[in-house]
Amino acid sequence: MRVAIYDNLGNNAYIEAKVLRRRGVEADVLLDPRDRFVMSDPRWEELDLELPTERLLEPDALPEADVPAWVRREPTQSSGRAARYARAALAAARGPGAAALALRTAGPVGLELPLDREWVVQAMRAYDCVVTYGHGSALAALAGIPCIARTWGGDITIVPFADETPGASRRERANARLQRLGFASCRRVILSEPRYREHAERLGLAAKAEFLPLVVDIERYSPGEEEDLRARFLANNDGALVFVPSRQDWRWKGSDRMLRGFALAVSAREDAVLVCAGWGSDLERSRTLASTLGIDDRVRFLPCALSKRRLLRYFRAADIVADQFTLGWYGGSTFDAMSCAKPVLVHIDVDRYGEDIEEAPPVANVSTPEEIASALRHLLTDAEERQRLGAAARRYILARHGDRLLDRLIELYGAASE
Repeated sequence: MRVAIYDNLGNNAYIEAKVLRRRGVEADVLLDPRDRFVMSDPRWEELDLELPTERLLEPDALPEADVPAWVRREPTQSSGRAARYARAALAAARGPGAAALALRTAGPVGLELPLDREWVVQAMRAYDCVVTYGHGSALAALAGIPCIARTWGGDITIVPFADETPGASRRERANARLQRLGFASCRRVILSEPRYREHAERLGLAAKAEFLPLVVDIERYSPGEEEDLRARFLANNDGALVFVPSRQDWRWKGSDRMLRGFALAVSAREDAVLVCAGWGSDLERSRTLASTLGIDDRVRFLPCALSKRRLLRYFRAADIVADQFTLGWYGGSTFDAMSCAKPVLVHIDVDRYGEDIEEAPPVANVSTPEEIASALRHLLTDAEERQRLGAAARRYILARHGDRLLDRLIELYGAASE
């Protein structure tokens, strides 16, 4: 079985392919040729560095690093966009094929996606099955290759419904039709969060939709010590370090709630320091709020974004990790911190998503500033509880995101390849 995983947002495809290969599956990664975000570059997963946030859309800002041969990039284009568009139009007129199917599905503007990802469509045809994020399911349908769609968010909650949105552009409407084609053509839809189920049902995909969480590299994200890094922020090693890996975003992450909760709890430990990832749309608002709350001397906003190996070091250095408090579910940062055996503060809507949770994750499940403050006071003053919750978190990740998850994925990929 040869499997390709397309669209490496957040390096999820790279992590999954790496872990699958440990299990003997021949899995490659196909990178999106138009994705220039450094956090989608496999080097971001492997390097130990900090990068100024204004350079996050500059792939050349990353130094060279060894990337496995199974990570595939589009070769340098030998012809320009106009020439490629002419070829696609000619192919559509001749039909059948990817261009003709795109034209029938979404009109002339529908040619833009397979044109712009022409290399991806061709590369997919070398595999028995493709696993896709983003627009990948549409490209797989155009390529005529068995596909399993994995979701990361907007690809199932926004893109397929764009042609129902007033004011949507012609491209957005065309991509909506192509996305629905992709989902309808795929063998299975894997929901990375249970909150996407209602959107799958709206698309008529309930019968082939299944919730499975993202893969965690449990070998890399494991317990460890980082005394030198702790020393950067704490006056002595007995101090307490609370780390927030999420970007500063009040709407989607509840960053303001975390600051307010820490301000309420700060009297519990005078040696506690809050260290926050220093990027996001609300960074300046968060700086101002910290000053207004009188905790700016206890809060450190990092000046750079952290590559994944550097992020791992921060997880290991922290006593407590805090993720997000608004979405009702948990993502990569929570998974990785739990895998490092750290107690995590995060909001999980157990009432809403309980049917998809065999066992609620062992986290401090909080949302409001008052709830955050209460959990912080408890964890900051009880080292045994921190140890207990962190150990339970590690066991949970091993059980839910380890071999059992991989067994199911390999089963699904094998069935799709037949």
